[in-house]
Amino acid sequence: MPERALTDVRVVDISEGIAGPYATKLLADAGASVTKVEPPGGDFARRLGPFPGHTPDPERSGLFLLLNTSKRSVTLDVSVASGQVVLKKMLANADVFVTSERPSTLRAWGLSYDGLRMEFPELVFAQVTPFGATGPYAEYAGNSLTAMAMSSIMYNTGEPEREPLSTGGEPGAYLGGVQLWAGILAALANRARNGGGDHVDVAMCDAAAAADEYNAAMYAFQGAVRRRYYSRHIFGYPQDIVECADGHVVMIPGAGGFPTPLNKDTISPMALLLEDVDLNAHPLFMSPGERMIRWREFDELARPYLSTHGADEIVQTAQALRMPFAYVPYASDLLDDAHLAEREFFAGVEHPHAGTLKLPVAPFKMSETPLAPLSAAPALGEANAEVLSQLGYSQDELGVLSDRGVI
Repeated sequence: MPERALTDVRVVDISEGIAGPYATKLLADAGASVTKVEPPGGDFARRLGPFPGHTPDPERSGLFLLLNTSKRSVTLDVSVASGQVVLKKMLANADVFVTSERPSTLRAWGLSYDGLRMEFPELVFAQVTPFGATGPYAEYAGNSLTAMAMSSIMYNTGEPEREPLSTGGEPGAYLGGVQLWAGILAALANRARNGGGDHVDVAMCDAAAAADEYNAAMYAFQGAVRRRYYSRHIFGYPQDIVECADGHVVMIPGAGGFPTPLNKDTISPMALLLEDVDLNAHPLFMSPGERMIRWREFDELARPYLSTHGADEIVQTAQALRMPFAYVPYASDLLDDAHLAEREFFAGVEHPHAGTLKLPVAPFKMSETPLAPLSAAPALGEANAEVLSQLGYSQDELGVLSDRGVI
């Protein structure tokens, strides 16, 4: 069997929540050995759920089970001196250290980058926080919603006369996790080439702002501030979610969907889709600016077709006409999606407390170094004896650490 891409990489991860654990999940998917160091009470994600039957259980949190596959769990109170001694013994054998603590906390614990770099010069120190390790906001609290607010993406999402909105889920945290993962891989590549560790510092608000499409550039070039306009793309209409006979679809005609000077003698794909070739000469088909202003009138032109056709037929027809329409599926639709099934996007995992789970694998594939099969997220502290005994701790010493609440 070929080796995994990160087979020899050893990661010690004290991060909690989403961003750090998602980054280390991606590392584990590629074969890294990830030891998740949790407070004795567990990563706070264990308390967030969702839970089966709405009954809280730290071993059955859907969020934790998703983000911590293929890892080992060790409980350790790194805020106390004896816990810090144990952690440093773990770091002596590690390639990567991942944390989500703010700078002042790490300094107080003696675990900041400056505090560790002399002792562990080859260690990649990877830190993800809401606002980064430097700057006037470095000590501010925050989460995914904070990051989205700071990015300007939220300002442009929603209706013109209403408050800004965020998208569903936790995109700011996941964007931060992806950037942390990329930074770790870059630091490991540099270490392999030149030697030496690195400090990978990711701010979730930076990660979200970097995903902002063009608002900052528009202001820099034109002095223009984009306003909320129904969460729509400002360079064309429709690029929207619309209702159809059995649900919703994303309607995106693309660059060639409407008549242009280059295809003025042919029937446009949108007119063909809507089954009315006379629409090809309609002013709202001919003028992008008019469509943006008179978008409600355009919706009425499309409504007869959309209201009498289902999502599957609409998307299949639009794609055949080379327009990037898409379904808007429910979670149950994703689990049954034939495309995702052929790509083996979901894998079955047996968990001793949560039972059989169907979880997404890594969102990338590798031909020469296949990804590691998913294994279930760990029970809290299940690897304590294994890991600490490898560090030289006896059973009696483990008992003392346990009695003192260190593990």
